[in-house]
Amino acid sequence: MATEGKASEERISQFDYDLLPELSTLLGIDAVQMAKEMEENEEKIRAKMQKGFNSQMRSEVKRLKTFVTYESFSSWIPSEMAAAGFYFTGVKSGIQCFCCSLILFGTSLRKLPIENHKKFRPHCEFLLGKDVGNIAKYDVRVKNPRKKLRGDKARYRNEETRLDSFKNWPFYAHGISPHALSAAGFIFTGERDTVQCFSCGGCLGDWEEGDSPWKEHAKWFPKCEYLQSKKSSDEIAEYIESYKGFVDVTVN
Repeated sequence: MATEGKASEERISQFDYDLLPELSTLLGIDAVQMAKEMEENEEKIRAKMQKGFNSQMRSEVKRLKTFVTYESFSSWIPSEMAAAGFYFTGVKSGIQCFCCSLILFGTSLRKLPIENHKKFRPHCEFLLGKDVGNIAKYDVRVKNPRKKLRGDKARYRNEETRLDSFKNWPFYAHGISPHALSAAGFIFTGERDTVQCFSCGGCLGDWEEGDSPWKEHAKWFPKCEYLQSKKSSDEIAEYIESYKGFVDVTVN
């Protein structure tokens, strides 16, 4: 499981102190002292910022959207930072990893954001490729349906039985209630945060906090017999209508 709430408090230095004496001579200032003062100020700000796994920023697209107000003079582009796990905090120029909480205030001409991420947090579970719920830019929400359920279809007609399948529901998807998912006809497949309707066999994944299981069911699988038995045609039409104007699936 990703570290939830504790990030290393070691001092983070993004300056190349070997080059600062030469810079001091060129500019006629004490660049070393200036760098130290900047880092001390950044550490004070960093100490006050919230730490811990941020499930709301596990979507790369959502992270990318936070950079709308980011200063354009950065040597790193927003797509590079979002792909490296960072989102813009809105505090000065601070960017933060959704998984390990690393906060950076400066960018580098020599290193990409993913390289600085590895330098300061080599054990970040996102960087190590562990399942921390990251939703990559080109992930597709509708998953390939399984040929069959993990059990008898008739057995899953019972909502309590469907709810029992969520015992190992991943920590990063806790913003979506297993009760709501099971009520909407879904069971947990045991793979990432992918669920499957016991009736129509439709599979969905990449859940984000605030998603409505009933709306998602109606949007992607409107002809599902279970859905139609629980929701009126008008309700299903309203669910589908609520998605007009939004693009939820991005493909290469």
